[in-house]
Amino acid sequence: MKPFDKNNPFKAPEGYFKKFDENLFKKLSSKDLAIPKKEGFKLPNGYFDSLNDKLQEKLNAEQTNKVVPLKSYKKYYYAVAAAAAVLVIALTVNLNKTEKIGFDDLAQADIENYFDKNELDLTSYELAEVMPIGELEMTDMFESNFSEENVLDYLNENTEYLDELNLEDNE
Repeated sequence: MKPFDKNNPFKAPEGYFKKFDENLFKKLSSKDLAIPKKEGFKLPNGYFDSLNDKLQEKLNAEQTNKVVPLKSYKKYYYAVAAAAAVLVIALTVNLNKTEKIGFDDLAQADIENYFDKNELDLTSYELAEVMPIGELEMTDMFESNFSEENVLDYLNENTEYLDELNLEDNE
């Protein structure tokens, strides 16, 4: 025999598999077999003759046993219902929080685009009447983007005659 191996605890005697075929054929040829000569199972006489009637009686019986499911899914249904309720509540709370959009939320480009696309049919005199000139200071206009170079470029492009500017000769 081989010495004990920790990885393989099973043992077989030496030469067991070499002589296995010989030992098997000896046992099968001997009269003293471990296999029974007769079948081990018997059916009662007339078993299949009365089988159909017995099955019909059992099927027609009104007494039924309660079927118990092996796995209950109620806890999953409750979890799904709770998640759906939380989702519905969260959506209704968020939908009711609509913020009112004010004039400050509009971008300068959007306002300019609106005036470019829509004609107001107002003359410059009518616009001047609407503008609150009393609150404006002349320095407010020049603080934004009016540099001397920008003003001169504008005047060169948009005025045809210098007489329109009402300037004196020394200016």
